[in-house]
This record gives sequence, structure tokens and C-alpha cells, in this order.
Amino acid sequence: MISAWCMSILAHLFSGPSPLLDFIFHGHKYLELPVALLSFANCFEPGIYIPPFQAAINLAVVNGHEKDSIQTYGMVTGLLNGGLGLGAMVGPIMSGAVTDAADFTWTLTVLSFLDMLILSVLVVYLIWMKITKQPLKPETVKQDT
Repeated sequence: MISAWCMSILAHLFSGPSPLLDFIFHGHKYLELPVALLSFANCFEPGIYIPPFQAAINLAVVNGHEKDSIQTYGMVTGLLNGGLGLGAMVGPIMSGAVTDAADFTWTLTVLSFLDMLILSVLVVYLIWMKITKQPLKPETVKQDT
């Protein structure tokens, strides 16, 4: 998931291309580059969006909810899809505001920095869980047959 997120960040930075990468592109903009790289970034979205479902189910089970319960799956699906719905509502508004203030290249640059911020929060959370030795998934019990 983290590697897919990093590839998506790079694809967004290069697809504008970002004004921060002007030393590579020297002010040239290419029509084919955003089309190809945004399509490339969309290929990584399943790697970004699917693993949180299993991770949230694992955390719910660790915290005492039933593993194969329709209520647990409903709660996890509702929470994660609520976040995606909020992003679908706030994203165009924020992107429109950034595009009004700047242009498409800066919009993708801001999107990349937001992705980096969220990725760093995820990494800090995972490191914190490891340091405090809190379980991220339920322990599997080996059964002798």
C-alpha cells in the first residue's frame, strides 16, 4: 500500500509537471504526459484503497468485534466509504479553489503534498503501533488436526 501511494505521488508530481520540477522540464508542458501519468496513477488506486478495508476489519476484531459479522463489515465499510465520500465532496471544491488561485500544475503539486501528509500520518501511526506493541491484526491460532 505504501509503495503504491509513493508511486501515485510521483505520478501526480510529474504529470503536471509540477513547477517544483522545472529544472527537469525547463517550462515545457506536454499533453501526453498528464494523460499517461494520470492513467498510470489510477492503476495504483486499488493498492491504496483496498488494503485499508482488511486493516480496519483486523483492528475491529482486535478491539473485540466479531470477525465474520455483518455488523462489523457494515461499520468498516460505512466508515471508509464515508471518508471517500467526504473526499469526493471536498476534493473538487478544494481543487477548484487552488486552480482559481494558480493553475493545473500547482493543483497537482498541492495534491501530491496532501498525499505525502496523509502517507506520513499513516507511517507514524504504524510505527507508533509497533513501538507500543499494540496488535494490528488478530493472532492466528494454530490448530492441530
